[in-house]
Amino acid sequence: MADIEMPKALQWVRLLRPLLEKNGVDYRQYCLVVRTKYEMAARSQNGIGLTMQTNGPKKPSAHPMRNSFLVNLLIGGVIALLMALYARTSLMTQLTTLFSTLFIMFFLTMLTSYSSLILDPRDRQIFTVRGVSGRTLNLARLSIVGMFLLLTILSLGGPSLIVIAMSQQNIPLVLGTLLGALLLALFCFVLSLFLYLLVLRFFDGERLKNILNILQIVIAIGFYISAQLPNLLGADVLARFNFTIPNDVFFWWYLPTVPVWFAGPGLLTAGVFALSAWLLTALAVLVPAVLLVIYLKHADRFEQYLEKLEQSDATSRKNGWWFTLSRRVLTANSEEATYYTLGWRMLQYEREYKLRVYPQLAYGLIIPLIMGSAFLRNMSWGMAKNFAPYLSAGLILAIPTALMMLRYASQPEAMGIFRFVPFATQGLLLRGIVLAMFARLFLPLLLLYPLAMLAVAPATALTSGLLVLTLSLAVTFLFGRFMVGKVLPFSAEFSPAKGMQNGTIGCVTVGLAMLLIFAVIMVGGLVHAWWLDLIGAAIFGAIAWLSWRSYPRSIMYDLHLQETDSDQD
Repeated sequence: MADIEMPKALQWVRLLRPLLEKNGVDYRQYCLVVRTKYEMAARSQNGIGLTMQTNGPKKPSAHPMRNSFLVNLLIGGVIALLMALYARTSLMTQLTTLFSTLFIMFFLTMLTSYSSLILDPRDRQIFTVRGVSGRTLNLARLSIVGMFLLLTILSLGGPSLIVIAMSQQNIPLVLGTLLGALLLALFCFVLSLFLYLLVLRFFDGERLKNILNILQIVIAIGFYISAQLPNLLGADVLARFNFTIPNDVFFWWYLPTVPVWFAGPGLLTAGVFALSAWLLTALAVLVPAVLLVIYLKHADRFEQYLEKLEQSDATSRKNGWWFTLSRRVLTANSEEATYYTLGWRMLQYEREYKLRVYPQLAYGLIIPLIMGSAFLRNMSWGMAKNFAPYLSAGLILAIPTALMMLRYASQPEAMGIFRFVPFATQGLLLRGIVLAMFARLFLPLLLLYPLAMLAVAPATALTSGLLVLTLSLAVTFLFGRFMVGKVLPFSAEFSPAKGMQNGTIGCVTVGLAMLLIFAVIMVGGLVHAWWLDLIGAAIFGAIAWLSWRSYPRSIMYDLHLQETDSDQD
């Protein structure tokens, strides 16, 4: 029987045939699934097969992964510039910097761009009913992800390898560094699979999807915070700290610092035969290999656990007290309460919305602290605590993204009902949804933060909280008018191309938000007066009220689903 015809990019699959058949994999079925998944991923819009969108006719590309490769290559160029700055430091310092950066990039890529390919429960429904075993299906999916990850390695790490080759003029060192990058990518690959396997093992239904969201968001935020920790140190501490790491000394912190392991092969090929280089190389080779063997023994379970993604909870969710209370307080009538409920439920179940917006909420609290650390660490405690109550203004940074994402939904065709069921007060729909977004995402934080600040600055904790609350409301209503505008909420599909199209609006609004944040924190902290807080709260409260009143009378929707780029302009 003739072999399955494979695309040129997948000819390497033939090399795996003896190994696959030895482990009980049906080779023909494996090839068929790999080819099918490759073609589906190439056409996807989730960042793997990203292609540029135009209003003209689409022409098929012979290289569907090219744009994604070029974007990563641009990022790799930035990493290479960073490596050029470290060219005169020790080899261990260069390799540690490179692999720490690549570790973050590889791991986040596995948890974002490739998560939809790994966690696709439809594969089991499509292929297993046709006799494809779970092991064959799992290995075929992982082969595709592995190929994409290899392209990511070459694009992100390739420019840095060129810089190392030019600075060190040592070809064996370049080959050793490439081996370290491959082992690092394999480690990130298997580690992400274990994280997913662990979550799939203990959760199911809607809770499983929420846990996956939390996992991805927490890791992304954790990487951001860890990268910014040096900014929290005083200038005198940084001046005394020696950033040059010797090549032949083993420190205890190498063991928990995973990216350092993968500097081992580069050190050995560069002629550094110290004990530290051998130990790091052993860790870099053995740990990913052991994890991979353990995972392959449980690959069948992974396929079984994926079925949980299609399960829904047997019991319907009850309305929580916060939802009930906020809807009663914030909505003006029963019609607006209905739209409030619609917005609340959509935000409750939209996974893509959570992945895009929730990290922005965390950044809104973290970024003002990080950016202001250079000033706060040189102040006395008596001065610094005057600024602390106003840091919650950083949440305004997340408002533009939260509003912009109200345009999109995973199933935008559902909003087509409003094309056939006319409603008179169309502005109430947007107002109810915007209020639901504000109450669900921002209001709890804006209420809890002033209470926490009572222990730090009791004189202005509550008044500053009122100031930030009214300012946030005013920004939400004003930005909501032109950011969502005439576009029916939840009527467009999530797409990277559409996100890039809205980049100009997003940059302008985020820039304005940053100015407001800076002004509130600086003026509030320097003046530190309750009466100024109340005057500002009254002004912003009036602006918020006037904007709130204008929604029912002035907003009319274009009741066509936003299926093309031109529909959103």
